[in-house]
Amino acid sequence: MAGIGFELKKVFRGGSIFAVLRRYSLAAVVTEGPMVLMIVLLLTLQQLLAAFGTPYRVREQFLFFMTYAMIFSLLLAGTVLLFLDRFISDCIYEQRLQQVLPAFYGVVFFLLLVGAPAAGLYLLTLPVGNGVRLAAELLFCVLLVVWVQMSYLSAVKRYEYVLLGFVGGTVTALVLAWVFLRAGAEPLAAALWGAALGFLVLLFLYMGQILACYPAGGWNLLVFFPALQRYPGLLLTGLLLGVGLYGHNFVFWASAYRGQVFPTGVYCARYDVPAFFATLTILPMLVQFVVGLETRFAVKHRAYFDAILYGGRLEDIRAAKQEMETALYAEFSHMLQLQFIVAIASVAFLGNFLQTVGLDETMAGTFRVLCFGYCLYGVVKCGIVVLLYFDDRTGACRAAGLFAVLSLAGSLVTLALGPDTWGAGFLAAGAVTGFWVLRRLRQYLENLEYHVFCEQPLFARAQGGVLSRAAEELARMDRAFAQRRNPREEDRE
Repeated sequence: MAGIGFELKKVFRGGSIFAVLRRYSLAAVVTEGPMVLMIVLLLTLQQLLAAFGTPYRVREQFLFFMTYAMIFSLLLAGTVLLFLDRFISDCIYEQRLQQVLPAFYGVVFFLLLVGAPAAGLYLLTLPVGNGVRLAAELLFCVLLVVWVQMSYLSAVKRYEYVLLGFVGGTVTALVLAWVFLRAGAEPLAAALWGAALGFLVLLFLYMGQILACYPAGGWNLLVFFPALQRYPGLLLTGLLLGVGLYGHNFVFWASAYRGQVFPTGVYCARYDVPAFFATLTILPMLVQFVVGLETRFAVKHRAYFDAILYGGRLEDIRAAKQEMETALYAEFSHMLQLQFIVAIASVAFLGNFLQTVGLDETMAGTFRVLCFGYCLYGVVKCGIVVLLYFDDRTGACRAAGLFAVLSLAGSLVTLALGPDTWGAGFLAAGAVTGFWVLRRLRQYLENLEYHVFCEQPLFARAQGGVLSRAAEELARMDRAFAQRRNPREEDRE
């Protein structure tokens, strides 16, 4: 997240063990809040529906809508999030904050332009009422916006307010779903409307923070187009990383083991359920990575480039580089140690517990394999972020592509071998790609001076191309409109 460390450093200074736990909780909400909220709502609303005597088939349909909304909104929004992080970072560094909010409106506009009609057309193929369709469409669109908002939370200063928003969204969803069910509404529509409106509350609270942190700017929805022309590989990296993350699920959705909630709505419970619980086990790892990267490594990273930019001696630059590498490898070590403990505990204890609540032995075995698979996926994801920290966009894109290909291919192989090997394909993809990413990172750091001093252009080049010209033309029209509006306002005064 672009620049979130400026505030995390303040939050993590000193304090008792309880203060540290509180701060990690706040960091978890800021970095993984919407994902955690989705998981909480999935579990609690399922229990609420069961308490009202809702048939299993309806609860299965609710799980289907929630899962599809989360996966496909993340796939679509995830395509632009890496690029958006880079754009926001550039705007903050170059003091172009007036472009940040227009870029938000533009990205959201184009995501909804693509996603909303596609979701609407798909929902028309499902044999459900219009109330369910509207709730599912609203949930999908709100999630698209929330994922984008997460890239803008780097300037949020009141973490308690964000935590309050998270709690407010959860409570709103549960209370409204309960009220709708008590009022006699259709159970599926009641649960979906509760979830959608809960996320809508979160959206408005996050939006209030974003508006308070960034200047209004203009209404040029194409303001990010020149940067899009400069960093097209970030879009491909985001897309491939999403395909690698969810591709193994898609393989099993297309297999003979799939189930059908609707004629056009498929899933594979024998694989999806273990994968869902295994996904939960990497949340501590991702939070630890963000905190460590932005509060400890970022300090050394800044010191290294300050030594270059402000006339440091060669000995100072080399010493700063050594400290930066040490801090980076230490953070990776801490992250892996934490996740290894979590994975072992999950395999030893949570796997047995899940067998007592409905998972059969094969599903529990898949869960245990995927615990380590998602651990290695975390290494891949964090390694890609660090590569982008050093502007190795080519390496990041290759890593995401390798992971996507291996995830799909490995899952196809394990599908053919049988249920006892399920999850091993995703595990192998994470292991191979994780090794490749760490090796690429080490080689890149060994030649960091070359990349810093020799790969940069000697002269700045003017941006050209269709996207840049479109952005310039819309900016010209925006300025002309503002000039025409100002004299009229002065006349009225």
